[in-house]
Amino acid sequence: MRSETSRGRSHAVWLLILLVAFLFRVGAQLWQALWPMDWLPPFEAWQSGTISYRALLISQILIIVLLLWLIASLFRGTMKSNVRLGRIITWIGIIYFTGAVVRFVAGLTFARDVPFLSAHLPGFFHIVLATAVLIAGDFFRARATLIPPRGDKRGA
Repeated sequence: MRSETSRGRSHAVWLLILLVAFLFRVGAQLWQALWPMDWLPPFEAWQSGTISYRALLISQILIIVLLLWLIASLFRGTMKSNVRLGRIITWIGIIYFTGAVVRFVAGLTFARDVPFLSAHLPGFFHIVLATAVLIAGDFFRARATLIPPRGDKRGA
């Protein structure tokens, strides 16, 4: 069985890949806001319009900071697993991922006339972020089951 540090580093690599994709998303929209380019989708395509761009950018920066902190901690080996936290994060990730995929598929098919659902770029990047949540949950869960056996006190 691999050590927790080794597991953490492999999880950090996957999170780093997802972070790079998310940084592209954030950077591309910011670029389109400041210096529009024909080869990138227009500014409006990068968000569904449910919140202001300012609020969106602030939340994106917070997500980036959180992911950088988690990735750095995993690479350094200072982050330790926590079964209860891992189960909670994983269930949140499952719900988020399911919702993001349903939103994405709906926007491509039966609900393509609904602006929020048909915003494909934000929908795709919600799948990217939900995957990051699932990877974080997997690390913290440390291979424990999602539903603890009766009487299991691990992580309590």
